Amino acid sequence: MVIKRLMKKLFCLICVLLFSAALFAQTDENGEIIKYRRSSLYSVLVNHPGVPYAEQIQQAFMAVPIPDKFNDHNLYYRGFNSSAAKMKQHGKKKDEGNKVDADDFIDNYNIANGMVAKWFNRNAVTGGFDMNLVQERGYYDASKLDIDMAEMTDKGLAVLGDAGEELIGNTFLLVNDITYVDKGKVSSGVATGIRVASQVAGLFFGSDISRAGDAIAKATNEVDGFTVNITSYLYRLVWNEETMGTFYKNFWYPASEENPEKKAAFDNSKDFELLYVGSSNTSAAIVTSKSFSKLTKEEQMVKACARAVDKSIVELQREYDEFKVNVPIFSVSDDKKTVEVKIGLKEGITEKSELEILSPMEDKDGRIRYNSVGRIKPVKGKIWDNRFGALEEAQMIEAAKAAGEKVKDGDVDLKAASLTSTTFKVLSGANQVYPGCLVREVKIK
Repeated sequence: MVIKRLMKKLFCLICVLLFSAALFAQTDENGEIIKYRRSSLYSVLVNHPGVPYAEQIQQAFMAVPIPDKFNDHNLYYRGFNSSAAKMKQHGKKKDEGNKVDADDFIDNYNIANGMVAKWFNRNAVTGGFDMNLVQERGYYDASKLDIDMAEMTDKGLAVLGDAGEELIGNTFLLVNDITYVDKGKVSSGVATGIRVASQVAGLFFGSDISRAGDAIAKATNEVDGFTVNITSYLYRLVWNEETMGTFYKNFWYPASEENPEKKAAFDNSKDFELLYVGSSNTSAAIVTSKSFSKLTKEEQMVKACARAVDKSIVELQREYDEFKVNVPIFSVSDDKKTVEVKIGLKEGITEKSELEILSPMEDKDGRIRYNSVGRIKPVKGKIWDNRFGALEEAQMIEAAKAAGEKVKDGDVDLKAASLTSTTFKVLSGANQVYPGCLVREVKIK
C-alpha cells in the first residue's frame, strides 16, 4: 500500500508539472516576448546512395536553421536509405513508396519510443528519466503546484491530462522527399531524384557548411540556377491520458536509479506510436544574379533548401489544423487598432492572410480550452520578409545598384526585410487583445 501511494503521488507530481506553465506567452515589462510554448519537430532525410549531388545536398540541408516556431526534437537517427525499387517511380507509386519507407524507418528504429525518451531526458546508462526538458519547454515552476489538490480532485486530474496532450502531444516527425533540378548550362535538363529532410539544425552558416564547403562548391560550380521540389510527409506523436498513464505506470523511474526490468520493458515496448497526418508539395528556386556575387555557391544552395523546407511547413499548416503553430502577439498599439507579431513571409503571411486571437479559458471540468476572441489581418506594406537570407540578399542588391551594377531585384525588398515583425490590423476583439495573447492563422490564400 505504501508503494502504491508513493507511485500515485509520483504520477500526480509529474502530471502537475505538465500544467503549471503560464497559459499565455510570457513578456517582460516592455512587452518583449521572452518565452512561449512551441510545438516540437523531428526531421529526417532519405539518402539515395550513388545519385549525383546526393551527398552535397544532404550536407547543405544539415545547415538549414530550425524554424524558430518549433523546438528541435531531432534524434540520433537523422535519415534512412530509400528503397531501390522506388528510385525510378513517379507520381502515386512513388508517393506510396515514400510512406512504406517512412513506416519501416519508424518501426525498425522504434522512433516513437525515441521521441518519448527524449521528452523525458532518458539516461543512456540507467534507462531512467527526469523532467528537465519538459520543464524547460513548458516553463514550469513546480514550487507553485498544489499536488494534494491535483491528486484528490477529479478536476485536478482532468486538468493535468489536458496539459500533457497540449505540450507533448504537439510533437511531430517530418519526412521530406526532394527532387533537385539543375538549370545550369552544363547540367541543363538533369533531374536528380533526391529525397531529403532537413536535420533543421539551429545554424546560419556554421560548422556544417564549413565542413561541406568544398563538396558543395564543386557540385554547384556547374550550376547557373536551380530549383528544389519538395514533398513532405507529416506524422504526429500520440500522447493522451492513456499513453501518459502507461508511461508513468510501466516505465517511469528516476534517472539516478537502476531498474533493469523497467529499462528492458521500455526498450522493447511498442506502446507508443506515430500517426500519419498528411503531405504537401512545393518548391523553391534560386536564379543567378550579380547580386549574389558575395555569396558562395554553398550559401546559395543552403538558402534554396531552407526556403523550400519553410514553404513545405507552411503548406502543411494550411491543410492540417493540428500542425498550425500558435504565436504570441509582440506588442499592441495604444489605440488597440494594430498589433505586432513576429511572423512574416517565412510563415506564408500575405495581404490576404487572416489570424484569430486565442484566449485560454477553463471549462467546468478544469480543462483549458483556447477560444477565438477576435481576428487580425496584415497591413499592406508592413509584412516582414523574414525568409532565410532575405535581409542579406536585399542589402547586396542595394549595394550593387549603388555601385552602378545592373542587377535583378529578385523577390526581396529591403524595406520589408528590414522589419522585425509584421503589423496587423485588429478586425475584432480589440478589447481582449494584449501582448502575450496567442494568434493562429485561419485563412491562407
